Amino acid sequence: MLKDEDATFGLADRVKLDLMRLIETSNLKPGDRLPAADQLCAQFAVSRTVVREAIVSLKAEGRLRSLRGSGVFVSKPPASPQGLSLFMSGPQEIDDVLDFMEFRIAIEVEASGLAAERRNEINLLRMEQALAKFARHTSDKSLAANADRAFHRAIAEATNNKRFRLFVDEMGERLIPRSALGASFADDKSKTEFLDLIQSEHRRIFNAINERKPDEARIAMRHHLEGGRKRYREWSLAHDVGR
Repeated sequence: MLKDEDATFGLADRVKLDLMRLIETSNLKPGDRLPAADQLCAQFAVSRTVVREAIVSLKAEGRLRSLRGSGVFVSKPPASPQGLSLFMSGPQEIDDVLDFMEFRIAIEVEASGLAAERRNEINLLRMEQALAKFARHTSDKSLAANADRAFHRAIAEATNNKRFRLFVDEMGERLIPRSALGASFADDKSKTEFLDLIQSEHRRIFNAINERKPDEARIAMRHHLEGGRKRYREWSLAHDVGR
């Protein structure tokens, strides 16, 4: 079960990119239909769950749309006013990351409170799976980024409000940009301490949600995200000094 969860969150991002390449290489235009789900599963060698996660994310971005009984179709993303996007296009710029972390605080603090009020046993299980996944990936190059996102997604699902989940799905890997930013550590001890700190913050959030304490869940999430914003700022300053 845990291995299935690991695969879904990591493969969905890859299949999302594969779908975008398929649309481009096949010269599919708005209104053109995607291949059937079974065909996509065979082509990308993944399960229907993974394909569904990738399609949901692309639908949230306005790149795909579905018609009941007809299939999934290419859709032209809505144009953003003055060429701007509500979300950052990528995590390369630290100023964008800091702004986005501030934006996440406004959304995910309330999501944690709602999750504490509305969560069910399945929601808690998914959070626990994400916590376990995080612990298994602290030594690899990913810095447990996928597990981190899985935990925040499980909280979004627990709100029983699909808009919170769609927010996490739309952001994909951009939600946890530490790997893309090239976060580095002086030694393995510093890296371990960093990941241990995040794990303890996640555990505090989980405990509040598990105990149905919405105010404590909001406080724990705010502490976690504000801490993340501070860490990104410190990385940026260290990077600038090292140039």
